[in-house]
Amino acid sequence: MTTPAEYRRLFLQTDDQQTGDFQKAMEAHQAKAAAVRDNANAAIARISARKDLTLEAKRTAAARVYKPATEQIRAMLDQHIAKVSAHKQQLARKAFGYDNAADPATAMARRQARQQAAAVTDPEEAERLIRDANFSGDRELARAVAAASFERGWHSVVDVWNEDGSNDAFMRHVVDLVQMPDTNDPAWRMQTAVNYSGPMPGILDGLKDHEISRAAAADLDVYGDGPEAA
Repeated sequence: MTTPAEYRRLFLQTDDQQTGDFQKAMEAHQAKAAAVRDNANAAIARISARKDLTLEAKRTAAARVYKPATEQIRAMLDQHIAKVSAHKQQLARKAFGYDNAADPATAMARRQARQQAAAVTDPEEAERLIRDANFSGDRELARAVAAASFERGWHSVVDVWNEDGSNDAFMRHVVDLVQMPDTNDPAWRMQTAVNYSGPMPGILDGLKDHEISRAAAADLDVYGDGPEAA
């Protein structure tokens, strides 16, 4: 059995310490974005080095590489954030039983338990409610209070929920969940965006976004302006 003290230690871990399958999948997602960026940078560099193109033609060719690559990487950043949010919701369902109930009676019991848990105002009250629920065999209420406590950062209450080890299987998901980042945290979003930075503008340096879009849409027949032929 994992003790409450051990779970509290795990609660202090950061998201950097998560090395599960999901983390590996997100690293692979970032690697794909990096490949898009690197390919675009290489293509733009080749375009910039060409001697057979005018400055206008170089900018058109580079814009036709830069613009879609930038849009693709931005979309991949949005996907990263969405994947993290969805994974957290999945972990929460596994940890605290947010899945749909199979029968109306269980669904009603869960709704009532969540309503009662939402009215709890402090950790001490939550601990008492969990112990009373465990004593009376009301697992739905105990789990609902544990879920509400987790959302409020009352991790000692979650420990009480598992103080006898009966919820070890659920706590494994809690440990995974607590290591996940807050997707609304500006610092996390900024750091994540760094991993999804767009390609270097090269010959487009100094141009505004609307100027790059106009260059990409220019009616110029530029031979070999794509990433493959540039």
